[in-house]
Amino acid sequence: QASVNDEQYHEACVLKVMLTRERLCHELTARGFTVLPSAANFVFASPEKTGKTARDLFDYLNEHDVLVRHWSQPLIKDWLRISIGTDVETDRFLDVLDEALAINL
Repeated sequence: QASVNDEQYHEACVLKVMLTRERLCHELTARGFTVLPSAANFVFASPEKTGKTARDLFDYLNEHDVLVRHWSQPLIKDWLRISIGTDVETDRFLDVLDEALAINL
């Protein structure tokens, strides 16, 4: 209850999510992903231009304990839902993602 009533804490958390989301979008775009605009605590990104499939990246990330979401429905099968985490979590995601992008999946 106290954190809900602490407006400064809430604003700081919202700002942190926004900054991390902006960084993640930038990093994904730099790696060739298409990233949809987001005002949420996640981004929806497609690796289609990277030559990798969303499913293959999902599997690789999952095998390396990096959790993202993937669905097999035709309209969204080429997309990953990536939650905004801490800077450490974002760094780990990007490191494992770079490994996946560098190998033949």
